[in-house]
Amino acid sequence: MALQKSEIRSTESSLEETNMVTWNVGDTWKYDIELDAVILVEDSPDLAGSSLDILTGDATMVVASVMPYNISGKIVPSYRLEIDASATGDGQFPEPNTGIFASGELLVDYHETRWVRASDFAIIHRVQSLDLDFDAFGIWTTGIADFTHTHEYNPPLEVNDFPMRANETWNTVSTHTQIWAGSGGPVAIPGEPQIDEEITIYNITEVGQSPATYEGCETSYRIWWNNTNGDLLEDHWWCPAVKNDVYWWTDDIALDGVDAEFWLTEYIAADAPEIDIEIDPALSPLNEEINITITGPDGEEGTLWHYEYTYDFVLENGTATLQIPVGNRMDDTPTSIDWGTHGILACLDPEGEALICGATTLTLEGSAIGALLRIDAIERAPLVLEIGHQTGQRLGLSFRF
Repeated sequence: MALQKSEIRSTESSLEETNMVTWNVGDTWKYDIELDAVILVEDSPDLAGSSLDILTGDATMVVASVMPYNISGKIVPSYRLEIDASATGDGQFPEPNTGIFASGELLVDYHETRWVRASDFAIIHRVQSLDLDFDAFGIWTTGIADFTHTHEYNPPLEVNDFPMRANETWNTVSTHTQIWAGSGGPVAIPGEPQIDEEITIYNITEVGQSPATYEGCETSYRIWWNNTNGDLLEDHWWCPAVKNDVYWWTDDIALDGVDAEFWLTEYIAADAPEIDIEIDPALSPLNEEINITITGPDGEEGTLWHYEYTYDFVLENGTATLQIPVGNRMDDTPTSIDWGTHGILACLDPEGEALICGATTLTLEGSAIGALLRIDAIERAPLVLEIGHQTGQRLGLSFRF
């Protein structure tokens, strides 16, 4: 049976809520990392008898550009992230010519370019590059693997469903296209593109202190990514104070099963003008109009983005006001609580390669009694959440309620 693209999300009433944020070119996050690559030697006949310890190192994530990006023919503001990581670990590998085992270090260099939609932080596109070498303490060095792995998601993966609340759950159905190039070394990489329809279920399981102790992140949002079998794929802790994950774990960063953990050690926010957006009303019935007030640097010209629709504005005395139609577009995670939550962006320099944006979230209610449905749904959320998640795991299908 073909899977139908229809999503599940529910929300329990909670004072703990975090809304969408914006990034600027130069925003930087630094992490300590650990990689568990033991599977590389355990599952490779060519490396039988080899051993490998846990790899440790560091990683840096930088916002390299903020610019319009074409997503399925729709031009919308997006971020380009550049992620660099390196790690080393002690091991024992055979010398290529003689087969004699030697002790040394496995050297890992990782790079990723990631495109993220600015209105909801959905992941659009990723290109991973991984280079593994073994250094026998300067006696000889041999290459283990050197390849690139490209991912395209259609539609983009909405891994952070803003506004996020405790006990919220949602899921995505996306066509995942993967392309490999180079040598996977001990792991055979496919020679042809691989295209799969994938379902991922997301749950905000708790709000509190993450495994990474970082000042300001005492209230972080833990998001589990599961497949329909209930297997945990990733474990993220989103920290509003640093506008990113303060900690995350993945069961497969590369080479089919290499686990990775990241602990935030430093957040450096770039200097940029502040742009604020206020919308009235923030909860709107379908096909109505809302008033928007934008504040920022006096005299600057900019563009408001609602989906791919644009509206020009000028900040006279540091303020601009607009009235726009909300439309009736359902988002990828509708519920009885809302028809859709859509990020609205106000950006300066829309023709350049370094947009500076402010953002807020518009919630569309599906009818005139949307507010009453919201109250009723919130009261029922704990029961619906449990039943819906169990059903989704059992059936392996995507649905909404």
